[in-house]
Amino acid sequence: MPAQPMPPETNRTVDVRREIRRCPQCASRFSRDAVFCPYDGARLEAGAFDPLGDPLIGTVIDGRYEILEVLGEGGMGRVYRVRHGTLLRDFALKALRADLGGDADLAARFVQEARAAAAVRHPNVVQISDFGQLPTGAPYFVMDLLLGHTLGEIIKAGGPVPAGRAVRVARQVAAGLGAAHAAGVIHRDMKPENVFLVGAAANEPSAVGRARAMLGERVDVRVVDFGAAKVVGSSRTTRAGIVFGTPHYMSPEQASGGPVDHRADVYALGIIMYEMFTGRVPFEADTYMGVLTQHMFVQPIPPSQVSDAARELGALEEVTLRCLEKKPEGRYASMDELIAAIDGAVVLREDGHVDIGPRSSRPAQGSPQATPTGSPAPTPTLAPMAAAASEAASASASETAPAPASAIALPPTPSSESPTVASPGPALPHRSVTPRPPSRRAVSDIDDVGDPFAPSPARPAGPPSRAGPNR
Repeated sequence: MPAQPMPPETNRTVDVRREIRRCPQCASRFSRDAVFCPYDGARLEAGAFDPLGDPLIGTVIDGRYEILEVLGEGGMGRVYRVRHGTLLRDFALKALRADLGGDADLAARFVQEARAAAAVRHPNVVQISDFGQLPTGAPYFVMDLLLGHTLGEIIKAGGPVPAGRAVRVARQVAAGLGAAHAAGVIHRDMKPENVFLVGAAANEPSAVGRARAMLGERVDVRVVDFGAAKVVGSSRTTRAGIVFGTPHYMSPEQASGGPVDHRADVYALGIIMYEMFTGRVPFEADTYMGVLTQHMFVQPIPPSQVSDAARELGALEEVTLRCLEKKPEGRYASMDELIAAIDGAVVLREDGHVDIGPRSSRPAQGSPQATPTGSPAPTPTLAPMAAAASEAASASASETAPAPASAIALPPTPSSESPTVASPGPALPHRSVTPRPPSRRAVSDIDDVGDPFAPSPARPAGPPSRAGPNR
């Protein structure tokens, strides 16, 4: 009997690790989630690379790290799975690409990435454990090997993220970025591909990690890829005239080349929240500058008008839209303030449900054609809703109030986040939203990338379509 062809799903899993994107004008290479070249704005074309031909496979670096396989390639580096010879533990090693070794600017950015990430010690930020040079002189750094999926892969596979899970992801991302800001590090390139949901420890099978991250209820987030990070007080390492970052998640001040502070990360997290709730980004265009122009001058359509999945967002919609204010002073002043606003808008339940407070009476801002306006939306809180519920219960003695909602902290992750606690009392007038699990059909469609910096596939943004962001 002739050999049967490999199923399409398996072919896709194998081939996706060889995908890259190339600029047709300058021939620069980028990860497969990129859309536009940051150097000339050209739309990128599909390309490929052969990880099996890498000369480092099978070698031992600095007498400690045995190179086992290539996990992926990004705009600056190639990532390998390595095994420490003494600890017998697997790590991820990211090295500057060989073809970029002579570029002093990119080498400086690569070293800054390692320093920026190493400066942040937080459970929701990937940890850097070692640094050195390859025999070729190219710099490398070693980090935790993460097994699971990026948030981008999860959105691509299942569409909008259930509200309860999305809130937990947003809180953990905000906590990690808050720690980075406290250490003087601004990420500047936050996007779903740089949010990694961990599903298993490094010594567990990678398939277990992927399945848990895709379908499990537990949320354990790492913020990754500080390649575009700005270290406050450091010298400039960005090329003059080049806007680095991902256009679909870039703040208006980044898009216009203005001064950037930590509130650019607040804006980017707002875009990520919008995409989790709706399954698409708020701004799309056919050109690099077209996307940047919308960030600067166009108001986002409220999520509840974009997707059926977002119609029950209530107060979470106002939190998201405040993150997307055009002027930095209109956004939340810090990640702690954003976390407090999320906690004031929702109650997370132990059974996976989430209680969401209603919108304020203030109308939603603008339209896709509107220009930036006005002051930020007020932060919704649960206190007025609790008072209203108490009055309603007292006015009608014949009605029996349902049991009070209970809430818990985030899943057991050693994070500094403060849990949302529901105090005893009458039931709150919230909508109770039951999360729906992402479709299991797409689990086999995701490639086996076990590290945080491996490139991730583009995902459709819905009409209008989006091929994916730059790295």
